[in-house]
Amino acid sequence: SSYSTTKERTELTLGTSGSVSDSGYGEVELKATKYWPSDSYHSTETSDIEFEKAFLQFSFDDWSSKLGRYTIGWGELEGGALDVVNPSGGLTDPKMISQWFLSATRYFDNSDLSIFYNTNPSITKSALLTLKNDSYDEFGMRYGVSGEGSDIAFYAAQLVPNNALTNLSDGLFYATPYQLLGFGMNKAFDDYLLKFDVAYKHNLQHNRLSQFIKTDRIDWDLAFDIQKNDRTILLSINSQYLLDFYDDYLTPTLVSSVSAKKNNMTYMSMINDKFGDSNWSWNASHSILSNNDLSLTTAGIDWDINDNWKASLGGVYADAKPNRALSILDEYQRLSLEVNFQY
Repeated sequence: SSYSTTKERTELTLGTSGSVSDSGYGEVELKATKYWPSDSYHSTETSDIEFEKAFLQFSFDDWSSKLGRYTIGWGELEGGALDVVNPSGGLTDPKMISQWFLSATRYFDNSDLSIFYNTNPSITKSALLTLKNDSYDEFGMRYGVSGEGSDIAFYAAQLVPNNALTNLSDGLFYATPYQLLGFGMNKAFDDYLLKFDVAYKHNLQHNRLSQFIKTDRIDWDLAFDIQKNDRTILLSINSQYLLDFYDDYLTPTLVSSVSAKKNNMTYMSMINDKFGDSNWSWNASHSILSNNDLSLTTAGIDWDINDNWKASLGGVYADAKPNRALSILDEYQRLSLEVNFQY
């Protein structure tokens, strides 16, 4: 009886894909959303129409170019140290948000070199506060090498933070560029896949007690992926280590600000499997964030009814420490039901 509806919406997605001339390919996906009166988004909009995806890709000889709205995945671990080009919807709804990009890739025998450019990166910020700084361009480069049973890649970029940061001195939001150098690799053996990412991030903004500064950070993550028939198990560790650390570092929250830690560790375990040979499958995960400041547990059941219909039921529960950056999520609970029809 304590539950209240935060999302009650109907979505219609129309998509098409196919060849464009002899060397081109394109995709368009348009989503229309109706927000019902009990939906939390209904207070600002009753409906919305947006492009989920819209791009043209042309290939010739050893080159490929792509222009339009889509997502770019970097690194080995989804949402990890290097997967930072596209913003996500949030901690409890981490779907990546597509952006407008121009990218190109040059293919060699056992390697490839790709670049991208984004003139108007998306930034998540509060609707109540103003983004103080101007918009900046994003651009990046990736060089990957494929070997027998393993891949490695090197990364370099100028990126704009996906989430604007509150300057505690003036109360405004800022999102200024930072520079990234990274390395990623994977190694496969039998039914196992080992994945590793590391990124050096220069000029990240941070709050101190009486000033807004720029600092450097090293992020890394290590993941172990196990595949046995229909069962998939993922174990991962993520670290965010501040190189220039002071005792008066602060992290803004929706309520106030809390002291920052020099090293934030996150641990995650996830499993999904099918119920025998049926059309039913299940999934569960458990994450410990920011040195045990937050514990997040999820579980769900999927039913592939037939080729057209699919239903999903999921739940989320959070347990957070008081007086920390994620304390607002303490005892957060969510139940979700989604039914999809596609043809």
